[in-house]
Amino acid sequence: MLYMIGTGIYDERDISLKAIDALKKSKKIYAEFYTCPVNVNIEVLEKQAGKKIRVLDRAQVEEQDIIIDSAKKQDTSFLVGGDALSATTHTQLMLDAKKSGIVVKVIHASSIFTAIAETGLQLYKFGKTVSLPLPQVNYFPTTPYTNLKENLDSGLHTLLLLDIGMSANTAIDILMDLEEKMKGNIFSNRTRLVVAAHLGGDSLVKYDTISSLRKMDFGALPHTIVIPGKLHFTEVEYLKTF
Repeated sequence: MLYMIGTGIYDERDISLKAIDALKKSKKIYAEFYTCPVNVNIEVLEKQAGKKIRVLDRAQVEEQDIIIDSAKKQDTSFLVGGDALSATTHTQLMLDAKKSGIVVKVIHASSIFTAIAETGLQLYKFGKTVSLPLPQVNYFPTTPYTNLKENLDSGLHTLLLLDIGMSANTAIDILMDLEEKMKGNIFSNRTRLVVAAHLGGDSLVKYDTISSLRKMDFGALPHTIVIPGKLHFTEVEYLKTF
């Protein structure tokens, strides 16, 4: 049996009672927190589970069979930040487990995909989710900009997921660089964005112009940005509170 468990969006207190029961049943517990950096206190979870938790890096999760090999022999839990299946990596792991004849039980938790409603923007008005990678030498993908424009052309909001370790300030700089490169008239210093930081804990939400947001300190990661589409008057009213 493989239990795929979301720890929730903020810290170890977001995990469900059902998840704790699964951890107690498991012989081995693994975790990764690179896809969704959360403030999980491993020692607290280990005390609740009654056993050690091994934290894996990206290569160990995506390129090795550590979790699959364990689940073939014994009940195994795999902990991830946010919801258990928010990242495509975890969906692939579930598929690989099923192909190996392993029974998979998914235990869901809060994630950015629902918590972003704390901004007052209506979830059904979000378009394609867009990931923003950190540009490298000879690597400056423009696909995020193209997808953003498609959403805006349809009047839809865009949830912008930032690369690992990226702040909202850095992300805004990248968006402005993309604007200069693509010249689609999406962003200017007067464009209003929503920045959400450490939702589920001491949540911080700011709605302001790019020129103002670039100067703000949003505190600890993770940060998320929403590029609003066509706003309903109730959304406007709510955003004004930020």
